[in-house]
Amino acid sequence: MKTLFILSLLLNTELFHNSKKGIKFYKKGDYETAINLFLEEMKNKKKFKNYFYLGQSYSMVNDNQNAIKMYEKALSGKFSKSIIYFEMGLSYFLLEKSEEALQNLNLALKYDPNNVNYLINRGSIKYDLGLINSACIDWMNAKNIDVNSIDLELININCN
Repeated sequence: MKTLFILSLLLNTELFHNSKKGIKFYKKGDYETAINLFLEEMKNKKKFKNYFYLGQSYSMVNDNQNAIKMYEKALSGKFSKSIIYFEMGLSYFLLEKSEEALQNLNLALKYDPNNVNYLINRGSIKYDLGLINSACIDWMNAKNIDVNSIDLELININCN
């Protein structure tokens, strides 16, 4: 479910090397090493794309508090706002902060209104909050965009 972004070329070779290595370890699932490499690079030069990858890495090691902090910093950069809000929403949800999660999923959908993954996840958060009808609307909208995006049994069981 996680989206990866291609890192643009950095001017400083050493920083580029740390960033490149950080992404390599991130893609391999070695999130602790990725975190350390990104943090080392950021001592010298702040890069908003690294905040996003740090957020992703922190989330993968279940440190969602730090993930949220990094996603908030990433919002100042040129990264896709929708994916940042989506990932931040998931981190809030994992912290059992469904209201904050819903706010972030709403923002993600503001930037990318036809993203079926965002709709399905927002529907699940709404369902968790007891907003059953609204959850069903999100799930139906996802189904209408891509009939294969959601298990129709989920809709049949929870929305009828």
